[in-house]
Amino acid sequence: MFVPQTLYEPVLLDDNDECIVHQGDAFPTESEAQKVHETWRAEGRTERMAINLVPLYDSAEQWQADR
Repeated sequence: MFVPQTLYEPVLLDDNDECIVHQGDAFPTESEAQKVHETWRAEGRTERMAINLVPLYDSAEQWQADR
């Protein structure tokens, strides 16, 4: 069974309905994604933050088989 690589995507969330308002690219580790949150806080960002886990497939067939 294929196990996709997981990418970590730091995001800013809307305060009202938790929609993503900005995506901060993607990183191979959670600790690297967390550094983006630290940078945003240092820059004065006050929005809620989260890290999305995004599976990375090599093909649509792999994705389909994993559904």
